[in-house]
Amino acid sequence: MRLRKHEISQRVNGNLKIEFANQDVSSYSGLELFRRYFRLINLNNRIRGAFKEYQFNGDYSVVDYILVFIALWLTGGRRLRQVALISDDPLVKRLCGLNILPSDRSISGWLKQFTNDSLQALVALNSEIVFEKLTELELPRITLDFDGTALSCGNRVAWAFRGYNPHKRYSKSYYPLLCHVAQTGHFLQVRNRPGNTHDSKGGALNVIKSCVEQVRKELPDITIEVRVDAAFFTNEIISYLEREGIEFAVKVPMWSRLYLKDRIIFRQRWQHANKKLSWFKDKVYIENWNREVELIFFRNKISDSKPKSPFQLDLFSPDDGVYEYSVLCSNKNIRPENILEFYNGRCSMEHQIAEIKGEFGFDVVPTIHYGANSAHQQISVLAYNLVRNFQVDTQITKDRKKTKKRTNILSFQSLRTLRFEWITLAGRLLRPDGVKTLRLNSNPVIEQKFNQILDSLYKIAA
Repeated sequence: MRLRKHEISQRVNGNLKIEFANQDVSSYSGLELFRRYFRLINLNNRIRGAFKEYQFNGDYSVVDYILVFIALWLTGGRRLRQVALISDDPLVKRLCGLNILPSDRSISGWLKQFTNDSLQALVALNSEIVFEKLTELELPRITLDFDGTALSCGNRVAWAFRGYNPHKRYSKSYYPLLCHVAQTGHFLQVRNRPGNTHDSKGGALNVIKSCVEQVRKELPDITIEVRVDAAFFTNEIISYLEREGIEFAVKVPMWSRLYLKDRIIFRQRWQHANKKLSWFKDKVYIENWNREVELIFFRNKISDSKPKSPFQLDLFSPDDGVYEYSVLCSNKNIRPENILEFYNGRCSMEHQIAEIKGEFGFDVVPTIHYGANSAHQQISVLAYNLVRNFQVDTQITKDRKKTKKRTNILSFQSLRTLRFEWITLAGRLLRPDGVKTLRLNSNPVIEQKFNQILDSLYKIAA
């Protein structure tokens, strides 16, 4: 049915008068759903239990500060000074359980109290949140991806150095190492490191060992897989994975001392996986490792015609204009083309890293203290994992078709999508018949979404 013109348009003759007054209205009605969820999973007591051996000075508790951070990121804020912009919202206060939110200076001062010991409480709490969900999902195998990401810092930030920052080469930075669970998108661990630390250094092997030991302790019957990029191709890491019987796929750098380019150039016979992809296996002796390693060489056809200008295989762009080449080291007993698919699946980690940096303030460096900034990273990862668990428990996610790439088994939504669809909704707090009520504007789509989540929360509570 066609609408009439006067039904579509409205006349706007002048400007609205703008006034400010104290009202029980909120811009973030969706926070009430998160508050109910956090109460159901007993989040406050979990935080208290994790920090029972550590004392922090100040008027606010550890629970208060962590919930303020979560509320800040859920509402779209990123920096500490933006807490003041949400401090008068009644549902933000309700989520945090506070009448008055702490100032940015108070939050900064609290972060600066963190030491290496108290930081472990956040690490343990995050691991508990992640493994609780992994245990419920009863996965037959778990795939761990390890990678670092650069966080640009100011010149006065402690333990920040110039190094491996691809976007700001001359800027001081941190280079934290993250462990990512491919099946669910959780981040199991994060270790903050200075910006001049190579991925294979700075305790990378210790992080891998720690994550593997955690998985074996919490999920003893699960098969563990590890995927890492060329920066992790070291004798220590490869030997550890082989010794522990862990399935792995590691990209091999085009080191000149290995003469990998020569093997590719002079290779006559390739095994064909399909019309574009071909491969061959070869054993390469690595002198400084004092051992021989079997590698798989791949070439993927990217063009049907040769380029006009001459091409040379390069360290970072190994292609000749017709084929793109890559080399993998793996102990997986599957077809080579499936190993390549498996390794390429680790690229999904980049999407999750982009989300925690863009939506959970992971790339924000709030202070000049190393311990404080490391704690901020841990809280950011904790908030991200809680939002992941929320989506699983409230059945917002849907099953995804399993592939050889080992990516998420569920279709998660980004926090930006959740925020647009139902977190940042205007609502009014009323007391009809003496019952405190959150009243939203009538919208069938939003009402259906809210009812779906509320039904799931009722089932969890039952």
